[in-house]
Amino acid sequence: MRPTLWRKAPTMFKENTAHKQLAWISNVNDLPEKQRKRLEESWAGVFYREFFCRIDERVFAVLYADIPSRPNIAVNVLVGLEALKAGFGWSDEELHDAFLFDVQVRYALGYHQLGDGEFDVRTIYNFRQRVVEHQKKTGENLIEKAFEQITDEQVKAYQLKTGKLRMDSTQIASNICKTTRLRLLVEVLQRTHRMLDEEDQKRYAETLAPYLKGKAGQYAYRVKAGESGAHLERIGEQMHKLVTELADKYGDEHDYQILKRVFEEHFALGAESGLRPKEGQELSASSLQSPDDEQASYRRKCGEDHIGYVSNLTETCDPENDLQLILKVQVEPNTTDDAKMLAEVLPELKERTDVDVMHTDGGYSSEEVDELLVELEVDQVQTAIKGAKPDPDTVGLEKFDWEIENKGKPKRVTCPNGVQTQVITGRRRERYLAYFSLEECKSCPFADKCPAEPLRRRPKRALRFSKQQLNVARRRQRSAQAKASGKNLRSAVESTVRSVKHPFRNGKVPVRGQPRVRMLLIGSAAMSNVRRIHRYLKNKNNSKSQEISQNSLSDDPVFHFLSRCSHSFSTLVAFSAPRAADQALAI
Repeated sequence: MRPTLWRKAPTMFKENTAHKQLAWISNVNDLPEKQRKRLEESWAGVFYREFFCRIDERVFAVLYADIPSRPNIAVNVLVGLEALKAGFGWSDEELHDAFLFDVQVRYALGYHQLGDGEFDVRTIYNFRQRVVEHQKKTGENLIEKAFEQITDEQVKAYQLKTGKLRMDSTQIASNICKTTRLRLLVEVLQRTHRMLDEEDQKRYAETLAPYLKGKAGQYAYRVKAGESGAHLERIGEQMHKLVTELADKYGDEHDYQILKRVFEEHFALGAESGLRPKEGQELSASSLQSPDDEQASYRRKCGEDHIGYVSNLTETCDPENDLQLILKVQVEPNTTDDAKMLAEVLPELKERTDVDVMHTDGGYSSEEVDELLVELEVDQVQTAIKGAKPDPDTVGLEKFDWEIENKGKPKRVTCPNGVQTQVITGRRRERYLAYFSLEECKSCPFADKCPAEPLRRRPKRALRFSKQQLNVARRRQRSAQAKASGKNLRSAVESTVRSVKHPFRNGKVPVRGQPRVRMLLIGSAAMSNVRRIHRYLKNKNNSKSQEISQNSLSDDPVFHFLSRCSHSFSTLVAFSAPRAADQALAI
């Protein structure tokens, strides 16, 4: 382990309330009244009131020392800067310049005077590092916690209905370059060499010498076509040697753990076959894609290769809401299934909101999701259903009407011909039966297509089904009803996804690692909410202004006189137009 040469001085937590006390003299107050009003009504004013002032700084107190020491830089300013960076797609240098010199940015962060609150850009780096380290130790993402607390307050302030929610996922590329397998392995060997102390570097100088000439990409470039297999075998032998011999001394080092992981992912060691490189199809999609981003994974979707993460966004979608807000941002390796993310977030959403209908696409379905939806009493409406389409020559369970008890247990069923019967529990777990009389089924036009089978020894037909089959049938019913209504409440979430990804070129974020990617996307979602609220308030103010102007004009006698004159002139023109046309024809 390398010795620590210096230690950061402790910093104690102190809330920032200075922005609540306005100065008599400031750059903002020096602005003309018209410009000052425009600043207050701009996005900066909305950001200050609806985001900055709602930040609960006490959540971040765990990042600082609990002993008397120098106070921290204002947490709400640092959190606000993270949101602005993500929402505008700024680099850290652009972010710092905007904080120092942009009046709107400073106003959004509670500063009315240039020069107030100035700090070095490294303060932002240290704050991020504290947040990431806290998440690694406790699993708690403080930025996410702050975003959800702020959003819940916004929902309450604007009295938004949260009974209907929608979600969608999207691919997010990490800030790593696409690399070949050979280049990745050489890069890991080079980092292993840098990990070694001076004595071990001399010891393994001959072993690692071929891989230290230039960068990893240059090594891969020099390999001729058809020779990569031999190079992989040699690299595998060297890695096996290093993994075995360095375990005792460097086992706790991060670079050694990367070496071991890559070796196990790319090489197979058998008692008879010996050491061999794994074939392409043997490699896991979750295998390491870059030493700089351990969580990033590989996925091929819609014919395209994706390396990085998947983000799942949840927002309100009740038609009665005047605006919709993003409530939740999830970021997982892109091999994560949509249904798994829904199952993970649904209990939290049920606790935070009044959700009883969830609008999704066809990817958000599984047995686990169905059971959770029943338990939490939430209906799922999908735009499509995974799996084979129902046979048009048969009558599926989705054609039956179901009476459901608590916990999703079926009580009664009505067939397409209108015959109703009781549902009983089958012998096996989560299996059910419903009996129909043969007399009632004789005249049924669906008898040949009905899934209920005639019994040999009893004058009845038995409908046998499982709990999962019933869940799928009910999902098909809700999907069909939604299509018949002509309203697709889920489709607009795709524009939400676009708004969150828009600041990042080609959907590639300028950071690496799951914690930083999540922080960035949460900040972008927060700015999307601020822009929506700004647009809503602007439209509302414009409507009020028009209404006031119309009311004031209606009481003005001059307006009435001009209106009568205009009406008389229009009548005269309308009366004379046909006569003028007749004269033209006569000529």
